[in-house]
Amino acid sequence: MPKFAEIEIEKIVLGAPNVRKTDVDLGINELAQSIKEQGLLQPIIVRKLGKEFELIVGQRRLTAHIKLGKPTIPAMIIDTSDSNTLMLISLIENVQRVDIDERDRCAAVEKLVDANNGDYALVAKMLGKTEQTIRTWSGYHGVPEELKKMKDRGVLERDHAIKLTRMLGPSKAIEVAKEIASFPKEQKKKVLGGLKRYSALEPEEVISWATRPPKEKPLSVRFMSSVMVALERAAADRGETPSETVQQIVREWLAARHYIGSSSGAVVVD
Repeated sequence: MPKFAEIEIEKIVLGAPNVRKTDVDLGINELAQSIKEQGLLQPIIVRKLGKEFELIVGQRRLTAHIKLGKPTIPAMIIDTSDSNTLMLISLIENVQRVDIDERDRCAAVEKLVDANNGDYALVAKMLGKTEQTIRTWSGYHGVPEELKKMKDRGVLERDHAIKLTRMLGPSKAIEVAKEIASFPKEQKKKVLGGLKRYSALEPEEVISWATRPPKEKPLSVRFMSSVMVALERAAADRGETPSETVQQIVREWLAARHYIGSSSGAVVVD
């Protein structure tokens, strides 16, 4: 199992077979500035070599730390006699590549989680990510290919694909995803919330509930004559009837205080 520690830079030696030979200084000033502002997001990888540490991965990160005059650097210390070590290093580096396909990244993260006995927190520390990010990447790997294609086409969000798969299983998730693909974003969100809240109902029943038009209930409101005159003037300026203006004002007031969602139905004022 890898260990993490803040180690002294002066005790680090470069591992010849694994060290970058070209472009070491390319963009190093930008990297150093990023580390200065945000800290090191991903630790370097070293192995114990007597009283020193041999650098295996992270030469540019180490160079940036030296440039900043830092005496220590966060490191993952590995045991290269472990048969899983090289596989772990390869997966970690692949996940961090900017040009890696999202599906490949999620598959690599899933392997990392499995190799570390389901320890999401440890994998998050390895990659310099939040545990929630690791759980999301890992969860996306198990999503059916059909849902991934829908996500690629922009008709389904990744989080929605994960939630549908977890709640309904692959087959039913595909069926429901196809049905709600053309729904507005808020309506998709309502369906997902309903599936979680009303788990005893069939998905078709939840979709029917989520797409049902809101019921309007009439409400009589009395105003003083001065308020009524002002309301009529405001409605005329907005090109509305007084009833429509009051509906809008009430909706905005309730939404601003989170009593209703921004897309809630109208209030009918007679």
